[in-house]
Amino acid sequence: MSVFRHFAAAASLAVLAACQPGIGLEMPWGRAAAPAEQSLAAQCAVNPAIVARLDGAVNAARQAEGKRVLDSAPLLAQAAQSHACDMARTGRVDVEGSNGSSVVDRARALGYPACGVVQLVARSDSPAMAVMAWMGGEAQRTELLGQTSRQVGSGFAPGPDGQGYYSVVLGNDCG
Repeated sequence: MSVFRHFAAAASLAVLAACQPGIGLEMPWGRAAAPAEQSLAAQCAVNPAIVARLDGAVNAARQAEGKRVLDSAPLLAQAAQSHACDMARTGRVDVEGSNGSSVVDRARALGYPACGVVQLVARSDSPAMAVMAWMGGEAQRTELLGQTSRQVGSGFAPGPDGQGYYSVVLGNDCG
């Protein structure tokens, strides 16, 4: 089985496990930390104007494709902002937190009943350019336009290199 198939199988299991309270994945290399230990400590100032532009760009892209507009979710915004700060601090663009946490771990640590939570990240010059990049990638486009998502939270942090670090968390409050 190819590395991609192993990754796809693990990702699918993680999404399914996220929808079932009390069910987690135990990997052969060790047990994941409890959700409370998975929240990122990194915080930085929120720029409400840029975050609103990112939410707007996500919803505009969805509308242009005939998809439903997502409602704003403060807990998802908190998770997205914390992750954007973490990426800007480390200079690393990745959905995995610097502490090894996943978006599901971080959403649950904040009290969001995560079911099908996904995250998109980018280092870009603007919210519109970040969304354009996501729409240009097959996997990111699929996540952005996903019909199971009902809510959105966005985060932005400026990096020391002048680039913006963007994080969008899409979810469905299945609680």
